[in-house]
Amino acid sequence: MRLLIIPDKFKGSLTSEEVYKAIKKGVEKVTENSHFHFVKASDGGDGFLEAIKTYRNCSEVKMQTLDPLGRKISSMYLYDGQTQSAYIEMANSSGMELLQPKERNAGLTTTYGTGQHIEDALKRGAKSIYVGLGGSATNDGGIGIAKALGYDFLDRDGASLKPIGKHLSEIHDIVKPVHGVDTSEVRFYAVNDVKNPLFGENGAAYVYAAQKGADKSMIEELDQGLRNLSEIVIGSMGKDFSDLPGSGAAGGTAFGLKAFLNAEFLSGVDFILEVSGVKQVLVEEKFDYLITGEGKIDAQTLSGKLIEGVVELAKKYQIPVLAVCGMLDVPLNELTSKGVIDVIEIRDTGKSLEYNMENASILLEEKISRYFEELV
Repeated sequence: MRLLIIPDKFKGSLTSEEVYKAIKKGVEKVTENSHFHFVKASDGGDGFLEAIKTYRNCSEVKMQTLDPLGRKISSMYLYDGQTQSAYIEMANSSGMELLQPKERNAGLTTTYGTGQHIEDALKRGAKSIYVGLGGSATNDGGIGIAKALGYDFLDRDGASLKPIGKHLSEIHDIVKPVHGVDTSEVRFYAVNDVKNPLFGENGAAYVYAAQKGADKSMIEELDQGLRNLSEIVIGSMGKDFSDLPGSGAAGGTAFGLKAFLNAEFLSGVDFILEVSGVKQVLVEEKFDYLITGEGKIDAQTLSGKLIEGVVELAKKYQIPVLAVCGMLDVPLNELTSKGVIDVIEIRDTGKSLEYNMENASILLEEKISRYFEELV
C-alpha cells in the first residue's frame, strides 16, 4: 500500500510530523511493505517556518523584536542568502501564543515586531520577502509593520499615533518614509489562505477579533477603524484593496502589506505544496490514499485551510482522501461532498478533552490500525 501523508498539526497536541509518525505506526501494524511519503505542510500560519526549513536551505536569523504589546523578545526568521529570500512567520513576533489569555486585547496589539523582521531582511539585501500570516494577536491593519518601516500615522492635530488597533479610527493622515531602505526592487508576498475582506460582517474584526480579546463594542470600534484606514489609504495613496479577498487576514495585515508594500497574495497551501516538490512526486508515483487532517475539523476546514488545498490536489491526481482529526465538528456529508471519502475521529468520547489531547498519538495510532485492518 502506498500512502501520501499531508497533515496539519493537531494544535496543542501533535506536530504534523508526530501526526505522520502515529499514522505510519498504525498502518504498519496491520499491513506489510507499505510505502509512505510525508509532506510537512502549512497554510501560512503556525508551522510556516518549520515547513520552509524542510525544503529550503535557509539560515535562522535571531534578533530582538517587540511582541504584540511592545515588550522586547527574542525571535527569528529564515534567510536564504543564495536566492536573497526571507521567510517571516508573523506569529513569531505578533502572535497570539506570545500572550497570556488575560493579556489578549486586539485594541492594544501591534504588528510592529513583524515589521522589524522585514526591516532587517531588507538591510540584508533580501529581494523576495514571504510573510506567513496566521496566529496573530493583532487587528491593526498592518500599520505596525508600516511604522517599523518608516511610515507615520497622524491624528487631526498632527500628533503621531501608536500603531495599535484602537488608534485606527483616529488616523487622519499618512506620512510616507523620507529615509529608509529602498523597497522598489523587492517583491513582497502575503502567504495565507483566508478569503475575508478588510471590514464588514465578514471582515477582520467581526470574524476574528473576538478570539483576540475583543468584546462586542471593541469589535465595532475596530471595524470602524479599519474602514477609516481604508479611506485614508485611498485618499493619500490612491489605492483601494479593502474588498480584495484575503485583505482581512491577520487583522488586516494582508491589507497593510498590499497597501504599503504592494505585496502579492499567495495561497499558503499552494505555496508550500509547490516548495515541497510533491507535485513532481505525484507525476512520478501512484498512491492508494492521501491522508490529511487537523485537530478539529469544523466549518472553516474547507474554507481555505490546509485540508481544502490537499483535497483539491488529490482530485487532480484522482487519489482517494482520508481525513483524521481529534474532533469532527461538522456533518460528515459536508466533507464527503467535497471529495473526502471518510473521516477518522480519534477522540475517546468517554474521556476528558485533556485526556484526549495528552494521548492523541496513541489514540491516532490505534484508530488508524483498526481502520486499515478492515480495509486489508
